[in-house]
Amino acid sequence: MISNVRSSLVYQILLSLQKTLSIVYFLVIFILYFYKGAILPYPRYVRVMEFFVIIPFIPIEYLRINWGSRGNLLESTAFLALSTVLSIPIIIILVYLEFFQNYVLFIEEIFTYVMGFFVILETLLSLVLTITFSSSGQPASG
Repeated sequence: MISNVRSSLVYQILLSLQKTLSIVYFLVIFILYFYKGAILPYPRYVRVMEFFVIIPFIPIEYLRINWGSRGNLLESTAFLALSTVLSIPIIIILVYLEFFQNYVLFIEEIFTYVMGFFVILETLLSLVLTITFSSSGQPASG
């Protein structure tokens, strides 16, 4: 019997792990933001700017993970494409937090590299799944 299921178990597991990792990452970055503000000499405008870079991370990441999961389970190219598009601002935030922040602590560096690796891996898998779902002759649901 031939199965018509084309969704990816690996992608779904990565998204599930990413959900937990994103929450931990956000909490660590947020706590370190206040720690660095209390200990290190920060100009006020730099602290405010970094705050406005950190805050949009969690809602964008939440949408990216949920749309990726929904697109994978429904085999929908639209949700996967939206998830892939939302990877771009997440990668930009991670690049800023890694390279353009005033003070980068070692723990931030490690967490950001791990997050970046998983986001890039999920983006590549999302692109592969989008191509797979769109090239099969059946219309995508969703």
